[in-house]
Amino acid sequence: MEATPHVELHPSQACMVAVRVVKRLRDAGHSAYLVGGCVRDLVLGLDPKDYDVATAARPRQVRKLFAQVIEVGIAFGVVRVRLADDLGAMHEVEVATFRADGEYLDGRRPESVRFTDAKQDVLRRDFTINGLLLDPLDTAHRGQVVDWVGGMDDLRAGQLRAIGDATQRFGEDALRLLRAPRFAARFAMGIEESTRQAIVALAPTLRRVAAERITTEMGLMLTAKSAPLAVELLTNLGLFEALWPTLHAAPRHWQGVAERAERLLTTGPVEFALALANLAYGVEGWLESTECENTLRLSKADRQLALAIHAAVQWSEPLGTPRAGPWQAAEARWLRRKEADRALRLCMAAEPNGIHTQWRAQLADANPEWLWPSEPLTGDELQRRGHRPGPHFKGALAAAEAVRLEGGGQAQALQAAERALAGQTEGG
Repeated sequence: MEATPHVELHPSQACMVAVRVVKRLRDAGHSAYLVGGCVRDLVLGLDPKDYDVATAARPRQVRKLFAQVIEVGIAFGVVRVRLADDLGAMHEVEVATFRADGEYLDGRRPESVRFTDAKQDVLRRDFTINGLLLDPLDTAHRGQVVDWVGGMDDLRAGQLRAIGDATQRFGEDALRLLRAPRFAARFAMGIEESTRQAIVALAPTLRRVAAERITTEMGLMLTAKSAPLAVELLTNLGLFEALWPTLHAAPRHWQGVAERAERLLTTGPVEFALALANLAYGVEGWLESTECENTLRLSKADRQLALAIHAAVQWSEPLGTPRAGPWQAAEARWLRRKEADRALRLCMAAEPNGIHTQWRAQLADANPEWLWPSEPLTGDELQRRGHRPGPHFKGALAAAEAVRLEGGGQAQALQAAERALAGQTEGG
């Protein structure tokens, strides 16, 4: 075990709650530490997103110590403790019993576990930077990192390395193949050679991972500021080819994805639907393909928005020369779509010197009347003028709206509707 300099705890309420969980376990006679990603982030001077605790206490013992305990993985010794902070806000801290894993027969979970000590618990984890323990209590050891795997050295060296045998680690859970480039990209780390070789060799096994888990990892990677580097790593490690051979077969596809991802970041945050539209850019039908369906389990909202962005990009021809409104009706109808700004950003990322930058500026400054005219003509008004309702109203109302979108008044819009209705009557 390496003795390291003491690490400062973060002053957040979430951290203080996690320390209280450790203290209560310790006071009851159980060994307990902060563990994993929160320790890594504290060492790096970051504010951890959440906190995990590892302990010698069994789940039933943890349940006796805390009033609110959620059993999320009781067979694996994992529960979540709910505890209020000093301001009354509730926090959840994952508490896991030290364990060693049995065989992984399904490439995801061990067939059995046995409860053990802290060192054995660390040795089963994925990467050295995630295999650190931290004593957070107010003793002579406060803030001391417990390191059995060389994680501190790897953090200093900017290196991502699997704990123990890399092939075994990735064989146990193939999702780790995606976690590797995510961590390497997020922390701008190089991947240690034996770890890299194992990822490349085992890349085809990624298809065994549940679509829900792949979706979560891709969401974390493709919406982060490190997305361009993540795309590059996923490509070079053969992981994109293993997951999506159709996209891999498109010429220069992944280079384009990475370039657009970098440019998208300059225009604002990137949500998952926009990242998916970037992923599918230029490959018609992929978002609706079996390949996509089998590897990504998308929410209805994300799927619909990604499809809408992709379609808007594909059919952005209505946009002519950028100018202040009012615009042509076809332009206004394209620009007022809820996905228009996202589609403009993706077009800008694909063609940095194109017209879409100017169109986005025009859209930002648009008069609402140019997109959504007030007091639009309605079917009720047409009925009041003696017209019988029916499907023919749709064309008439569209003609009236086109006039209003292009700057015409209400009287002109009504005339356009009347002409449309007359034409339909003559043609019918």
